[in-house]
Amino acid sequence: MLRANYEWQQLANDQEKLVSQIADQCDLPPLLANLLVHRGCESIADAQEFLKPQIQSILPPDQLHDMDKAVDRIVTAIENNELITVYGDYDADGITSTALMFETLETIGANVNYYVPNRFKDGYGPNQAAYQQLIEAGTQLILTVDNGVSGKEAIDFANDQGVDVVITDHHSLPAELPVAKAIVHPKYPGDEYQGGDLSGVGVAFKLAWALLEEFPTELLDLVAIGEIADVVSVAGENRALITMGIQQLRQGVRVGLHELISLTNADEAHLTEEDIGFQIAPRLNALGRLKDANQGVELLTTLDENQGRQLAKAVDNCNQERQKLVQTVTEAAMVEAKKPENVDRPVLLIIGHDWHQGILGIVASHILQTTGKPTIVASVNQGETVAKASGRSRDGFDLFAALDQHRDLMTAFGGHPLACGLSFEVDQADTLRSVLARATDQQKFDGEKKPSLTIAGQLEQKELTLEFYRQLQRLGPFGPGNELPTFLLKTAKIGDLQTMGQKQQHLKFTVTGAQGKVAVLAFNNAGLLSSLQGSTPDLAVQVGVNRWRGQTKLQLMLQDLKITGPTIEDARVTRLIAPMFKQKAVYVTFNQQLRDNLTGNVAGQVVSGRTAQTMDLTDQKVVIVDCPPDLPTLVKILQNCQRVARIRLMFFSRTPLHQRGMPGRQQFVALYQTIRQQKINLNRMGQQLANYLQVDNEQLIFMIHVFLELRFVTIKDGVLAPVKEIARADLKQTMSYRQRMAQLTVEQTLLRSTSDQLVAWVKQNLNSH
Repeated sequence: MLRANYEWQQLANDQEKLVSQIADQCDLPPLLANLLVHRGCESIADAQEFLKPQIQSILPPDQLHDMDKAVDRIVTAIENNELITVYGDYDADGITSTALMFETLETIGANVNYYVPNRFKDGYGPNQAAYQQLIEAGTQLILTVDNGVSGKEAIDFANDQGVDVVITDHHSLPAELPVAKAIVHPKYPGDEYQGGDLSGVGVAFKLAWALLEEFPTELLDLVAIGEIADVVSVAGENRALITMGIQQLRQGVRVGLHELISLTNADEAHLTEEDIGFQIAPRLNALGRLKDANQGVELLTTLDENQGRQLAKAVDNCNQERQKLVQTVTEAAMVEAKKPENVDRPVLLIIGHDWHQGILGIVASHILQTTGKPTIVASVNQGETVAKASGRSRDGFDLFAALDQHRDLMTAFGGHPLACGLSFEVDQADTLRSVLARATDQQKFDGEKKPSLTIAGQLEQKELTLEFYRQLQRLGPFGPGNELPTFLLKTAKIGDLQTMGQKQQHLKFTVTGAQGKVAVLAFNNAGLLSSLQGSTPDLAVQVGVNRWRGQTKLQLMLQDLKITGPTIEDARVTRLIAPMFKQKAVYVTFNQQLRDNLTGNVAGQVVSGRTAQTMDLTDQKVVIVDCPPDLPTLVKILQNCQRVARIRLMFFSRTPLHQRGMPGRQQFVALYQTIRQQKINLNRMGQQLANYLQVDNEQLIFMIHVFLELRFVTIKDGVLAPVKEIARADLKQTMSYRQRMAQLTVEQTLLRSTSDQLVAWVKQNLNSH
């Protein structure tokens, strides 16, 4: 038995008529038509619009607050040849926003440059020292993208210097807004934007549209990257923006992006939102985490192929460095997370020394994913007393709310319910841990409660095709508000289990599809290998493809699984060593001497085969250590194991018989005739007799035992002699013969079978009541 990590909630099909109409009119599988209904399509027209987003669904730029003021001030600057500085941000949304606005202003003849702040020197958003530097260098208008609303102090400084600031931003608004020439923001109080959940690059695109006075399709590739990277909703107009942006990206127009994509696993001609989210965005983000994000703007805007190639390589190298750092710090943080003082804490605050502060959020995400606990990961550098930190949370615990009322404990703080950034004096760490612990009580956060997983429906074997994947892609792009659906594969028959990856940390296996085997990937789940052997689990999977060397194959990504009934593990051994008995379990042995040796030396109970037939084994792990005397004895034990969690089959045999086998009838006849001719002193002639019969000593002793049981012979003082008068008897009916046959049958079934054959036999007898 293996329980799921999530609570599965399968979508109902309670509007069968509408589902049928959409399936028919839109040429969709009913499973996907039902998904559209659950995602808000109340008519065929809604479904058609969803499947083919149009430019008409994108609201014009004048719907955003202060758009006219922003355009007027920028146009004035262009007319007066004022130097405009686009002031961006160091994440992928900020980099694409900067590139988009810089490119737009250049196109319309502006005197323009750009500045992307340094994460460690400047911090996020407007920085007074940076503003002063820009103004001293001649900047006469600052245009922020993806930042600005939280920069009142720096913007006041710019105003004092006679330099206007135009803000374009999408982040949460502070209680007191800065005094700027214009604030273009979708959530401006009293003038909220009725369109989609725009990211920074989405807002910048609207300004570019207004400045260019026509819809700038050529900029949508940048919009798609920034919006996907910033994980905004892909519903509403964002769906159209991202869809058309991906189509633009597939053209490979931007030299730098084309070179960068060539260094990834993505196929540019078939680029998806997943490729952007997991291949392109992390590489751009790596620049801001470790080095200079200005390189990202250069990459996105260059027209020179050689420069594009060099920049792409530099960006990719930076990402590789980031990956190594994340792995190193995650391993160290995981050690801290597993320490006794953290085991019972529902929320973790982990502090390291000299961990790179640009990757703490990624590490926190990894710890959260592994432990299920909201986690803040902090680092303090040598000789400093202030730690910088980043936190990640899950549904049910508002991390921002937990800390927001305790800003006095921190030197800096900001964020939202599922993520935050903060700095604090290291000596405040225990107080912050207490605050987090109290917040779990106040919010009634149950860390043991499983998060939910929506199951879109059950996939049948016939639906595991590339055509189904093609139909599924019509519902994309996927993301918040239109999540990539997860489907159920019921009692899947799996095979070809293997681990993969540099550290063999991933798992791969196959299930049967309509056109043959389909690969299933389970990332960072190599530990499931033994549980899956011989099982037919229920799988929660997402559907994708693997494109490699011109071939496209269907591929499934495992999200969760559950196995009803015991998990059966083939762990057959030829010797016993102490590490085999470290796990807490019920160890079943049939040999009394072995049982005596193990008792007191294992983590759990050691019981006899007879005891194992009747004791309560519910939810236990059962290890069958050695071979039973016969199969019926083992079957009785298995019939009592229907509610155990796992059965581990070791089946150690000290003296296996299958290599010797059973002596044949001719050998028995030859032995009897030899004894009839002369008495045999076994001490002197035993080996000679075995050689003559072409048996080994063990087989000879067995044959003699059979004759003794039949009373064909006697032994006195080591001399074997025949009995003068014997009764006819069937040697196969003797106890010795039957026991040997039983042992050979046991070995044939339990030791000489393949793993699949063994597991199948065990499963059959588990349910043989």
